[in-house]
Amino acid sequence: MSEGSAGADLNASISDVTTVTIVGASLAGLRGAEALRRDGFTGRINLIGDETHDPYDRPPLSKQFLAGEWGSDRLRLSSAEKLAGLELDMRLGCRAVSLDVGNRSITLDDDTVVSSDAVLIATGARARRLPVADRPGLHVLRSLDDAVALTQAVAQEPKHVVVIGAGFIGAEVAATLRSREIDVTMVDAAEAPMIRGLGVELGTVCAEIHRDHGVDLRLGVDVDDVLGEDHVTGVALSDGTTVEADIVVVGIGA
Repeated sequence: MSEGSAGADLNASISDVTTVTIVGASLAGLRGAEALRRDGFTGRINLIGDETHDPYDRPPLSKQFLAGEWGSDRLRLSSAEKLAGLELDMRLGCRAVSLDVGNRSITLDDDTVVSSDAVLIATGARARRLPVADRPGLHVLRSLDDAVALTQAVAQEPKHVVVIGAGFIGAEVAATLRSREIDVTMVDAAEAPMIRGLGVELGTVCAEIHRDHGVDLRLGVDVDDVLGEDHVTGVALSDGTTVEADIVVVGIGA
């Protein structure tokens, strides 16, 4: 099928649609809604998101927001006026739990059923977590709420932070915390930071940059356990050593 005929088929199918539901109120979901309006869709658009915030930009969470340079307002992907102009039925703080293709309906976690002619699934990813019990001082960084909680913990002037995972999120968190003159140890089982995305050679360069800025890198070791019951006190590593910490940030992918 040619590109032209594919576009014609899509336009023909959209012409029969009166209601579109977008599951996921982040970047992809918002851009999908914008594209529908830009292409002339005048029907109803439901935008469902499990967070309570208007669509926002995630990359700054581990950088400018964590550094205290940006507030949450600066993270918005669209102004209030532009968002209102899209005429969306926004259902924030609601999680979609099931899709009934035959009945063209989505059930939310409050048992509300949302019916529509078409569904766009733009749910993104969730942060992976360690198989340990959650407790104060143990953080992930994926959402704005995660970033707020971590920023508030950092404001208590921790003596030491352990970052588990030297991928992009872990490396960015470590660099940002060092810019705030916080002692940081970054742990990863790989031989260099960000090795999956950059390879060994560039990863080794990144390792030297982190070390030059005072990050204590522990590479080629796994985390056996997170220590502390009522609050984290550190981590136990596979080489038999322990690292004390007031905060542990888990950045092991999505």
